[in-house]
Amino acid sequence: MATDFKKTIAEAKVKGEEIEVLARILAEKMQALHGVPFRILLDHQIGFLFLTVDR
Repeated sequence: MATDFKKTIAEAKVKGEEIEVLARILAEKMQALHGVPFRILLDHQIGFLFLTVDR
């Protein structure tokens, strides 16, 4: 049972890291399109992702 829990935690961590990578890719693409850097605000606890111009 503990092994299943550890596996679930590990899988969630990998998915969270993947989301962070995708958010960085999106910010880079927005920067390429608009010519200004973008900042990522990401909170997995509340399900929040926000990209804003980093001025």
